[in-house]
Amino acid sequence: MDYVEAASQLGAAIAESGEFQAWKEAETALILDEKAPVLMQEYKDLQVKLVQGSRDDLAKEELEKIRDTLMAKQQELNEYPVTKAYFEGKKGFENMMRTVNDVIQHYVAGGGEGGCSGSCSSCSGCH
Repeated sequence: MDYVEAASQLGAAIAESGEFQAWKEAETALILDEKAPVLMQEYKDLQVKLVQGSRDDLAKEELEKIRDTLMAKQQELNEYPVTKAYFEGKKGFENMMRTVNDVIQHYVAGGGEGGCSGSCSSCSGCH
């Protein structure tokens, strides 16, 4: 099998994985929710405001107010069920992709078939 065929099969397997499906379902729920996109945009706006305030040498007290507001918005995002599910889904997918990349790296670095189970949790060879 050549690498293009193997990559195609890997891509299909990733698209069918539970991690990817969970993330996509959570993403759809986030988009369709009335509150979640607003919370996400408010968070992004606060991040921009903090960076701009730092660049503009805003007073330390003002920067702290923005930072505190940003932290409170992050807490709200982490507690709101729709955004919480989205972040958890994304994290699960990212963890799966990290494992995929670790396995690929193992083989590219010459690890060969040396007993790699595809699960890096019990392997010390890749790192």
